[in-house]
Order: sequence, then C-alpha cells, then structure tokens
Amino acid sequence: MLSLHPHTLPARAPVRVLELFAGAGGAALGLHAAGFEHVACVERDASAAATLRAAGFPAVEADVRDLDYASLAGTIDVLWASPPCQAWSKANQHADQKGAEDVDRNGWPWTLRVVRLVRPRWAIFENVKNARAYVERTVVPELRKLFAHVVIWVLNAADHGVPQSRTRLFVIAGPLAVSPPRSEPRRSMRDAIGVAYDKPAPCVMTNEWKGRPTDPSWWKKLNNASDALAIATKGARRKLTLGECAALQTFPEGYPFTGDVEARYRQVGNAVPPVLAAVVARAVRAAEEGAETVRESLPALGALADRVLARAVVLVRGRPPRGIGAEDIDRFVLRHAGRLRAHVVDVIDKRAA
Repeated sequence: MLSLHPHTLPARAPVRVLELFAGAGGAALGLHAAGFEHVACVERDASAAATLRAAGFPAVEADVRDLDYASLAGTIDVLWASPPCQAWSKANQHADQKGAEDVDRNGWPWTLRVVRLVRPRWAIFENVKNARAYVERTVVPELRKLFAHVVIWVLNAADHGVPQSRTRLFVIAGPLAVSPPRSEPRRSMRDAIGVAYDKPAPCVMTNEWKGRPTDPSWWKKLNNASDALAIATKGARRKLTLGECAALQTFPEGYPFTGDVEARYRQVGNAVPPVLAAVVARAVRAAEEGAETVRESLPALGALADRVLARAVVLVRGRPPRGIGAEDIDRFVLRHAGRLRAHVVDVIDKRAA
C-alpha cells in the first residue's frame, strides 16, 4: 500500500483539506475560494490528475483504496469526497437496489474507511440525489457514530450562482450545526455564454463533445446543455465548446484541462461546479466562525453573570425569603447562587461546543 505524504503547508494554514475522488478540481477551486488549503487531492484518472497538477493543486494519482493515510491522522480539518456516482445515476433504473452491490463504483465504503482512519473535524460528501436513500440507510448511521451533527442537503446549483440546473446531494458531518445556504438570483445560459436561452442551462454532461443532431424532435428534450443549444439555435449544427461547458460549470476562463477531447469534456461534465462547492464550504466556515465568536464572548458573559449574581445576593440579604433565619442567609445565598452560576456557565459552554 502506498503511503500518502501530505503537501507541505504553513504551520497555521487556514483549513487543511484532504480531497478524495477530486476529478479535475471543481470542488478544489471552490474550497480554495472559501479560504481552504489542500494537503492532497486524490484522483486515479490520469488526465484529471494531470489537470489538477497543471492548476497547481497537490494531485496524488492513485486509487483511494490503495493509499495509507496514517500520516494524516488527526491533522485534517475537512475531508471532501465525491464518490463515483454512476451506480446511482438516472440512467441506472435500479439505482438504489444495485448501487450498493456495484463494488467497483460504490465509493462510499472506501470513503468511510478513510474518515475513520483520518478523523477529520469535518467530512463533506457530494453525489447525485438518487444516492439519498442509500446514504440515509447506510452512510448516515455510521457518520453519527463519529460526528455530533450530520445533515443532508439537496441543492440545485442554479439556486446558488451557477448558470446551470444541476441538483446534487451533500452530506455535511462535523462538531457543529450548519445552516443551509440561502438561494440567490438565477443566472441564465445567455448570461454565461451569450446563447439565446434565458434560463439556466440543463445539466452539463460528460458527452457534450458529441453535440446534438439537427432533427427537430430533439428540440424539446432537455436532457443536457447541448439540447438547450439546439433549441436556442433552432437546430443549427453546432455543439457546445469545451470553454462554454466550463463556463456553465463556473470554471475560470483558461482553466488547464488536460487530455484528449473526450477526456477534457468528461472532466468538465463530472465536476462539482466550483461556485457551488464554495457555497457549501462557506457554510461550514460560517459555523466555525459563529462558534469562535461565542468562545471569544465567554469571559464577558462570565463577568456579566457574576455581576447579575452579585446583585441578586444583595437583594436576598436585604429581603431574605420567608422562613430563612439571619444565620442561614449566607449559606442559602452561596448554595443557590453557585447553582445558578453553574447553570449559566453550562449553557454557555454547550452553545460554544
């Protein structure tokens, strides 16, 4: 088994990320935009790994199952994984029944193994929404053994700044509750690439390099982005360029996709839209920053609690409760004030945890 050696980062890197099934770097770009830094991006496809390297990410060209993660145990803030989704794709009519049996393409067990070994503070998973039943039945119970909070979101990229209708499942597990991101105004295909289609594009697929036939029967079949192009151009013979597909996925212009034509289109079609990944990453970051704000306020809250309790002590001594003799007042005050302060501190600590 190959030992995974982490990419060298500054001692106080903002957030240290290990990414599995990294593809060409869509999620990596989003995580980087949110201020996170990668120690490694694991990807077994040679072309996609070459793209990661060309883009400046610490690519490890290997199968997730073939690596030894011992050196990373206890050092990772966020583990992001996008396990293979083909077993649960719409094309698989028996996705839920057969997905778990598809040993070669069901990456969830491999991912959970790495989570147990590495023990990240946060684990974020992305997949197609058809995997939800399997995830709720098999993955979430395991995550609840390891993390205090586990949530599932189904997000449409079109609601979060991506000019494309692309619905994805996200599982976020960590020590804190995370609030889902708010929807944003939608961007159209025209906004992104100038095509006369005033809605978000249908999902960018791996086979966009083939284009679509000019037969008008295709014009109402919105299965992928090229179908919208056929409608917008009334069947003119043209396919979406790689650059257009990348723009619909929110990759930056000139991103260095590597490999032959089919490989590059496949990398774009399989990617997590960087803008969507950044939205999810910022939600996690917001949870951390909110907890940090509470932690920073603890001394002030403690001082306030002491002032309130001191005032309560004065009031009790001035007007002792019925049945309490003068000789018992101090004992009464100390006992009940101590309990009240312990309760206040306990509430504050739980909120900051």
